[in-house]
Amino acid sequence: MVRGLRNLAALAALAAAVSGCATGTLVARFGPLPGGASLVTLVVSEDVNVVRRECAEVGAIGRVRGCQSSRTIQNGAGPLPVRAMKIVRYAETLPSAMTFEIDAHELCHAIAALQLLDDPCHGGNDGMLVGSHNMRAAAPTAR
Repeated sequence: MVRGLRNLAALAALAAAVSGCATGTLVARFGPLPGGASLVTLVVSEDVNVVRRECAEVGAIGRVRGCQSSRTIQNGAGPLPVRAMKIVRYAETLPSAMTFEIDAHELCHAIAALQLLDDPCHGGNDGMLVGSHNMRAAAPTAR
């Protein structure tokens, strides 16, 4: 777990050093749902173009620095459908891998609690920090 986080941090530092002034994007998915969906997807990016692209589906106009969207998923474990959430936000500086994973994980618990779900947020991770298991860092891009 800690070794994976160190490797991810070292890779991010190396990519930033090699590419000069680079931007990055982190994406995490927690709370597995039927059909391969996730209860929450969190996207944090230093690139406003990534934020605009990820937020295009909500029809936001102007200086878009974040958005949220949701879609209905039929929940095989219960009679009511579930709202799968995607939250996108701009960040001047990306959080550490551990901070990002904790944010996404706790956000998953909040979304599950608000929908009165049997909490799926430990699916695949047993409630432990697991580094890149539920998260990916998009390749840095030059500004």
